Amino acid sequence: MATYEASNDDWWESVPCHFIWDLEEKVTVHFRSVKTNLDSKLETRKDVNWSDSACDLLLFKGYLEVSDFDGVFWKAEQFFQEADEEAVKTTDELERNAYVTVATANRLWALRKKTTGLDEDTPDEQESLLKVLEDSWKKYQDDSESREKINAYIDTIAAFALSRLGVLKYEEAERRYRHAMKVLGQSVKSSWCQSLGMLIGRQSRHTTGPAPQYNEIETEVRFYKKALRIDSYNDSARCDLALALGRIPNRVQEAKIIIQQVDQKYCEIFVKKARFFRRQEDYQKCLEVLREGEGLASLTANFYHQFALVYKDRARQKSDDRMKREYSEKVAHYLDECLRIDPMNFGALSDRAFSYIMGGQFPAAKDLYLLIMREFKSSPFDLLTTQYRYARFIVHRNAHCMDETSASAFEEVIKTACSILSTMGSLGDDTANNKYVLDSKERLEQYYQTNGERQKLQELRNRTLAVGL
Repeated sequence: MATYEASNDDWWESVPCHFIWDLEEKVTVHFRSVKTNLDSKLETRKDVNWSDSACDLLLFKGYLEVSDFDGVFWKAEQFFQEADEEAVKTTDELERNAYVTVATANRLWALRKKTTGLDEDTPDEQESLLKVLEDSWKKYQDDSESREKINAYIDTIAAFALSRLGVLKYEEAERRYRHAMKVLGQSVKSSWCQSLGMLIGRQSRHTTGPAPQYNEIETEVRFYKKALRIDSYNDSARCDLALALGRIPNRVQEAKIIIQQVDQKYCEIFVKKARFFRRQEDYQKCLEVLREGEGLASLTANFYHQFALVYKDRARQKSDDRMKREYSEKVAHYLDECLRIDPMNFGALSDRAFSYIMGGQFPAAKDLYLLIMREFKSSPFDLLTTQYRYARFIVHRNAHCMDETSASAFEEVIKTACSILSTMGSLGDDTANNKYVLDSKERLEQYYQTNGERQKLQELRNRTLAVGL
């Protein structure tokens, strides 16, 4: 491990923190949604006595406020200060050192972003932060064992952020968690095991698809169980375990027993329990869980979205027009509640556009689809899904006939799919994406053949063949 001398004005730039971890590269999620989810976590913190420190969350939230994602400096400084205060409460001295190191380095980078001349405009503040950073970073420079553990704790701080930025960051997040857990041994936390299980599951589903039993599902289950051995009160991990087991046909009954053992009552738990019962198509139990959760003082966007999804599923099952209409109205209501809290919730936006179509509000549906495609252009899987649904909407509006406009829309689906496959090698953990792309290709082939556009047909086949479609 390199050491740094204070006489070198730039020594602090190499100290590990969010600003040197390349977090903004190859992000496949919507940045505002990341912020909203972190806000929900902070709300949960008020309702539940967390066994872990909130430093990871506060540091990442502060970083987002002054990164290229756009934000507000004073808010970032507030989060970093809260992280400092949380760090003081940490009983493990090496973990505390890791938090203070990352928090102080983050503050120095934020200060640089705030001013164009760091040394000229803020010398006193910079000098004070540099002194704190030097004290924490160099304190154990001659103790290799302590230094290794501090770096392991810093790995978990980085992994927390990486795990929230999309599938291209998951492998690095998993590597850091695994390394930290190997180094720290008995100090491993329940939340790290839970996060590692989720990362393994998501990566495997991304590669092999979600249905029904994907590769590495047993490894995912093992880490959830380890999380519960470390902290038997971690009901969030208990829900994740039930959700994973619910995907294994011969272990569904085991999953149902485990979900019944969940008794903590805060929003994240109600959402996860509702998701479990909805996936099992036990809609009555799902609604019972959500109605119980409605009594909480504060509810998240995801809570209302779960309500919308269960009524959406029930509407599909009803043949009676009156009941379909009643459930569809409930879907619209809960989607609007979700979007009131999180205006950029992708799932709710997409479902709302569809509900406009079902209600014959075509101009509203078109405007919303166009907005989603603009806002989520940096989130390739969401973009692909929206492009396909928009193309289908055009066909629907055109009396189910293909024309030049709809063909152009389906071409955008193929373009995005080719880009995803060339950079990521897979269309993600949603089998619907594969269906969307194949359907788009078939529609275009038929359209070009019918209209005698042989050159476009050959170009389409060449492009898709090059990426294995």
